[in-house]
Amino acid sequence: MNIYCNNTWKAVVGMLKTNEFTGLSELECEERRKEYGGNKVFVPYKKNAFKIVKDFFSVHMFLSILVIIFLMYVKEYILGGVTLLLFILTMVLKAVYSRNIVNRAKFMEKLNDTTARVLRNGVEKIIKSEEIVKGDIVLFSKDSLIPADLRIIRAEDLKVDEKNITGEKFFKDKFDSKIDSAVYSVEEMKNMLFKGSVIKSGQGAGVVVETGNSTHLGKTLILMTSADNNKHTLGRKLEKKLSGFMSISLIIAIIFSLINIYFTKSYTSLYLSVFLTQVVPITIIIFGFIRFLKRELKKSGINLINISALDLIREVNILFMDKIGSVTKEEMIVDKIYINNKIHSAKEVVFSKEVTTRRLLEGILLCNNAEYYGEDEKAKGDLIDVAYLKFAYEKGIKKFEIEELNRRIFEIPMDSDKKMITTINKAKKGCRANCKGSVEAVLSRCNYIMIDGLQREITNEDISRLKAIDYNLSLEGYITQAVAYRNFSYIPTVGENIENNLVFTGIIALNNPLSDELDEEIEAIKSRGIIPIVFTDDNKITATTVGRKSKLVSSNSRVIAGVELQSLEKEELIETVSKTRVFSRVSPELRARIVGLFVKDNYKVASFGESLGDLPSICISKLGISKGNAAKIIKNASDIFMENNFLKGFLSVFDISEKFRDGINKFRSFILGIIIAQIISLNMVSIFNGDFTLGYAPIIIFNILVLSPLSFIALSSSREKISKIFPRIILYVTFTIGALYDLKNGYDAVWVLLFGVYAIGYCIVNCHIDIKNKSLKVVFLLLAILFLGIGVAALISISGNAFSNSELIKIGGIAVGSFVLELMLKKWQE
Repeated sequence: MNIYCNNTWKAVVGMLKTNEFTGLSELECEERRKEYGGNKVFVPYKKNAFKIVKDFFSVHMFLSILVIIFLMYVKEYILGGVTLLLFILTMVLKAVYSRNIVNRAKFMEKLNDTTARVLRNGVEKIIKSEEIVKGDIVLFSKDSLIPADLRIIRAEDLKVDEKNITGEKFFKDKFDSKIDSAVYSVEEMKNMLFKGSVIKSGQGAGVVVETGNSTHLGKTLILMTSADNNKHTLGRKLEKKLSGFMSISLIIAIIFSLINIYFTKSYTSLYLSVFLTQVVPITIIIFGFIRFLKRELKKSGINLINISALDLIREVNILFMDKIGSVTKEEMIVDKIYINNKIHSAKEVVFSKEVTTRRLLEGILLCNNAEYYGEDEKAKGDLIDVAYLKFAYEKGIKKFEIEELNRRIFEIPMDSDKKMITTINKAKKGCRANCKGSVEAVLSRCNYIMIDGLQREITNEDISRLKAIDYNLSLEGYITQAVAYRNFSYIPTVGENIENNLVFTGIIALNNPLSDELDEEIEAIKSRGIIPIVFTDDNKITATTVGRKSKLVSSNSRVIAGVELQSLEKEELIETVSKTRVFSRVSPELRARIVGLFVKDNYKVASFGESLGDLPSICISKLGISKGNAAKIIKNASDIFMENNFLKGFLSVFDISEKFRDGINKFRSFILGIIIAQIISLNMVSIFNGDFTLGYAPIIIFNILVLSPLSFIALSSSREKISKIFPRIILYVTFTIGALYDLKNGYDAVWVLLFGVYAIGYCIVNCHIDIKNKSLKVVFLLLAILFLGIGVAALISISGNAFSNSELIKIGGIAVGSFVLELMLKKWQE
């Protein structure tokens, strides 16, 4: 872009072989569209048919299809039908998940649906944004959405909202003259307009220098796509585990079925064994558990947008976060005021007839766009503005009362260069400009100072003293703002040089208190092997103090300002950034560059972000976290969204991710052990007991109705080594053979009862269920017991078989014995 910024607009028009008066012809447009492409922005997450099929295909799915075909081929239609139904439900869940990913970015397609005014063959035309080509002359006015990246060729009082590009909340002044110095960032390109920005005032024209995915916004959206390809890892990992699970169970099913066929010449056990590998709705259970976790997190203001965040967060070793909301509270408090050559505690200041004090307090209320409702203590707007309104309310002053006497005429918004905001208000005599902003910025525009109600010229001694006061307040960790004003005997116009010849009234020091549990949270972050790094809008002095208070830094060299990084060469930048733990006043573009350096060095990075300027940082991070009032595009690009308490929220998700990993391992051991035990028992009992027959009903009742709620309990429990399942398999198989080898009837009911007792006993002994506490685990346990009781009773009723006393004693003894041995096994394994 430098070539366009550092040349006159006439030279740029010449480079692009166009004409500022007539624009391009339709023929030239067609040729350029073929050469450079159109202006359609690539929308992330769109998938072609091959990609969709590839995402759905896995070893797990392939084996399921084979089992369905096999069962249908051997005319086991009920077994095949149940397997097919479970397969369809699994596919539907996967389709819903994939659709959610696609829907996350659907709204971005609107970028291609806007219109623009252009010159074609010397005639002004309105065309679709996607039809614009490189070299087009675009006309714009107030509220125009810029359709491509432009070099301005005409600007009349142009102010632009670039928050879609840079993330800055301030409007920027733009001009058409060339920039002589080197340009390092988008923020410095004052003679350029970028796709997605909005004209807030003025009008002008520009020549298109980049279109479509070559625009600054287009490149960012491509970043989102490349990032997304590497972020949906959990599904793949679960598929891999499911495939391994199914492969093991199928191999065991085939081996023991072949042994059974050799001895019994019956194929029934083969069909049931193969069915057993599919009957537990594992995918449905896991999806249900994830939905439960998402709902629990949502209660804490955390939205798990990408479920793979549960996997990604455990890999993180660098955490980039903003000061406010993570290190400090989302709150500002007016603590000190410097006025009339003296620093006062905020509690001492009263709204009196003393002119200087009154002028300062009126200034912070009139030059204020926040809202505060004291009765409800509800607020909306910038934290500093809210702090001023709250401070005034506590002094008995309400903003609307002051505004009624001093009606606002217009506002000159803050921008990143002048760092101050001004409002013009009607006064008793004429008008008054009320200004506030950084002390340095306001002081540079003041020719006068008011002390004890008297206005006089400001001296170098005054300026030095005020700068020293500002420095000392910053050293204490305060955020400072200066307040000034200027009287007019008439109503000035927007084009006048209003923000000069100001009268300095005072400095306000605001405290942004540290989070109550910061020490514990920082220690918890570090104990997980994660390095916390902070970005702040505070000046370097305040940032250093906050860094020390929060124990993020022990040396001043670990804090650096963005302006210091701008001029560093690549090697110097890498060396400096690697040592820094607090970054002060860093632009979004530089922030993304800093994050990128860590990513390139193979660190697993997590980044918080709220504005659109943070989008690149979120996209290139291993884990992107949107927060607060983040725009929709930010939320959809991120993996997690948090409303508040960001550091606490991060730790909550981290802990839940570890529990989820442990739960998956416990669940795998539990289900694999139960299924393998059923497969072996089914075939071995069939060999030992020639009369043994088992229908499909007990398998469905136990594995779907009883085992599903117990699976939720296992998923909610701590990790278990897979090697620990083998003693249990031997235990379950031995007891089952012992109960069934000489039984003459009632096999279905006994089968469900025994395996129900095994599974319930396992969960009670190994899954930390507190019966006294009415937790979800207790609910699922009671549900499993209920289904078990109903299932056994139904099977006995249907079969009409009765058990002898000796059979009942043996079955009861085995059930109790299995529970006792489960307790002994746990003690032995511990």
